[in-house]
Amino acid sequence: MDKMQYIIGAIVLVLVTGLFLLLKKFKANSIDKFEKIISLCFAAIFVIRYFAFKNLQIIEEYYVVFESFGGYQNHFLNFVGNICNWFEITAAIFIFLRPFFKFKTSIWYVKYFSITTYLVCFIALYPMISMIQGNYEMSFMSVLLAIEVGAGLAISIYYHLKDLHHHISKHSYIEVGLAATFFNFATMPVYIPYFLLGLGNSNYHAIDFSIYHRLYIYILIIFIPILLYFSLRNAHPDKIRYFLLVISIGTCIGFFVEFDWADLVQPWRWPLHLCNTAMILMVIVLILMPKRLFYFTYFINVFGAALAFLMPNYEPHYTVFHPSVVRFWYNHMIAFWMPLLCVALKLYQRPKLKQYGYSIVGFTGYFFLALILNTVFTGFKDTVVHYFGKDFTICDTNFFFINNTFIAVKLGSWAEKIFALNFVIPINGRDFTMHPVYQLIFFGTYILIGFGVWFIYQLFFDIADSHYDLHIRLKGIKLDKIALQSSLQGRSLDEPMDKDTVNQLKLEHFSKRYSANKYYAVENANLEVNCGEVFGFLGPNGAGKSTIIKSIVGIQPITEGKITVCGYDIKSQPVQAKSRIGFVPDHYALYEKLTGREYLNYIADIYDVSQEDRDVRLADYIHIFELEASIDNKIKTYSHGMKQKITLISALIHNPKLLILDEPLTGLDPTSIYQVKEQMKRHAKKGNIVFFSSHLIDIVEKLCDRIAIIKKGHIQCITTVEEIEKTGMSLEDFYMSIINKEEEKNEKA
Repeated sequence: MDKMQYIIGAIVLVLVTGLFLLLKKFKANSIDKFEKIISLCFAAIFVIRYFAFKNLQIIEEYYVVFESFGGYQNHFLNFVGNICNWFEITAAIFIFLRPFFKFKTSIWYVKYFSITTYLVCFIALYPMISMIQGNYEMSFMSVLLAIEVGAGLAISIYYHLKDLHHHISKHSYIEVGLAATFFNFATMPVYIPYFLLGLGNSNYHAIDFSIYHRLYIYILIIFIPILLYFSLRNAHPDKIRYFLLVISIGTCIGFFVEFDWADLVQPWRWPLHLCNTAMILMVIVLILMPKRLFYFTYFINVFGAALAFLMPNYEPHYTVFHPSVVRFWYNHMIAFWMPLLCVALKLYQRPKLKQYGYSIVGFTGYFFLALILNTVFTGFKDTVVHYFGKDFTICDTNFFFINNTFIAVKLGSWAEKIFALNFVIPINGRDFTMHPVYQLIFFGTYILIGFGVWFIYQLFFDIADSHYDLHIRLKGIKLDKIALQSSLQGRSLDEPMDKDTVNQLKLEHFSKRYSANKYYAVENANLEVNCGEVFGFLGPNGAGKSTIIKSIVGIQPITEGKITVCGYDIKSQPVQAKSRIGFVPDHYALYEKLTGREYLNYIADIYDVSQEDRDVRLADYIHIFELEASIDNKIKTYSHGMKQKITLISALIHNPKLLILDEPLTGLDPTSIYQVKEQMKRHAKKGNIVFFSSHLIDIVEKLCDRIAIIKKGHIQCITTVEEIEKTGMSLEDFYMSIINKEEEKNEKA
């Protein structure tokens, strides 16, 4: 038995290891560049070796080889050889990507998986060679494999020693193990099911799959991307890109298992079927990130793969585990969901209509290329041509099924009749047949359906967005609950976080900035309002009054700072805080098909107001606001003033500790204004807080104990009405002096 391959592998191992030892003298930047060069060289060796033989042709005769060895020992060696050939693909991909992705898990894959795999491969070099070329003889391929394994082991040792300080926890061992297992399934050569299970019962052919059989496959096709989405949605973009790239490279390698270098000069054998191109394109778009090329595969390849699932295409005699059957489902699965995952995981933005336009331009070019190649090479079967010193037999081509009746038959006799409309172009004794009507309809229909699929994509991504937003909110709630439990130090979650402010509304360094704006709507606002006060909030339009009010009641999130309502933090104790707030917005929205009484009972139910308390309060407020005659009429029949009264009653029905009113008197008649003012005074006298904003300065002056004036997001002053009166100024004059003073200051600045 020739041992030369081991000698070659050992020499490469020593040489590459020595080369890496020299790296210690290099600077960090030089080491990084050198690692990338070594990675690319190693990838080149892998590619050259991989395409040196038609691997699948050997594997299809595997059982003949397998049985010829005989004996338990050789069965075991054959098993080891095939498994090593499989796992070596995964280990090689980890090494290819290691210099370009440096997060922890990518380091661990090389440090633990690659070094272990290549050590086993080095020991099992003979079985690997025999399973690829069918014998142990020295050949160009066997030498390359020895070099590849020796280099892979040397590089793995180098990274293992370099990354010794990257320790791994027990939990991380499980994570790395699960990820490596998944990656091995992704890089699985299509002949592995054949190797492990055989071809299957010869009486069962893949073409006989019923819709029920295919449903199981469809469920698997949908389940895998969903699993990946939930596993990666919170990961860093580099980690997402790495995971998808490993899968794409692995499936691309598996796809080319039946190709060799001779196929480069045989255009009729190029992988130009639409879904075949996706195997190559996904690797390119994840490495180079070209947007237009990605959107081509997003719009065109995904739709093509979906159609392929509905109309499977393989030879009638293929059994269920035949490598070509496995490859069909496996590769179309990647072509289908990989582009969708790239968008769902936000590696690429949601496409707009112009991206669809670019895709159509690309598809047009592809369609006419396929049409030309089909026309040129169809009808030349068994014709021998001489290229580069070799003879090749031309086979019929049928890229994208536009030159035969495969799709027409599935559509019915009408499509076959259209396909039959052809014309023949004789050139140099050969007849070139085209089907222009069928091909034009084919082209136009694909574009139109693809356009319709664009809207389906949007629908699914809208659903995904809603789910992701819900996930983020639930995650935030969970984190807030943990933080709240820590802050309360063992006290009940229903207790106020800050016991010193149980009788206050308090803003501490509150700031709010909307996402689309780089400026703060409100900045560093500090404010305290005590129980028993009617507090007025003044300021011009756009000053930030409504922003502060909406943040207090929880309509919009806080950017910075803290808001406390009666001791409850509005961010970490939102339910407890909101249950103590009654809110009258500037633009109310009522359920107008309900009666006034039904609506108020509905609000009382939300706040868990007892039947006894609500009956007493409803009777009181209905009498005060003179609604006896209309309370049982539908709200849509009410005037503006009556709707405003219903809104105020709904804010008071649960007797809130904090009553907030945003411009509550706008549009009311004098009688209604008086009633609203009286209720505000009445509520404050009960020991509650009344906080309201208004442009009616004379009413604020007569009604309020204290006021705050805000302009351009900054609180200018907080004072009592009594202090203003001592200056001899009216509230209106004082307000204008504050506003104008601020404007003068800005002009000088």
